[in-house]
Amino acid sequence: MTLNDLLNEKIYVQIQYIDTDKSTVLHENKFNGRVLKVDPQGGITIQPEEDKSTVTVIPPSTEACWRDENNMLHVNWLVYRLQEVRTEGEHEWWDWQPKRL
Repeated sequence: MTLNDLLNEKIYVQIQYIDTDKSTVLHENKFNGRVLKVDPQGGITIQPEEDKSTVTVIPPSTEACWRDENNMLHVNWLVYRLQEVRTEGEHEWWDWQPKRL
């Protein structure tokens, strides 16, 4: 599967944000949407079905993408928080990893 194969596809997105302990789920974002744009540097832009006024941009990788038995496209990411404490105004670091099924 290439990035261009995702363009205009309906996709089910699941993103879990994990704390520095590598086990506590801080937040989970699940939604259905459509891939609007793919860019090797800028990422994969997805418009959620529930809110057409917003978009979500995920990393430009197909590593986290897979199709189910009904040929529905899925993307699953685990996003690990890398620092426990940060100063106000300081950038917060996260590590995006494909969720292995």
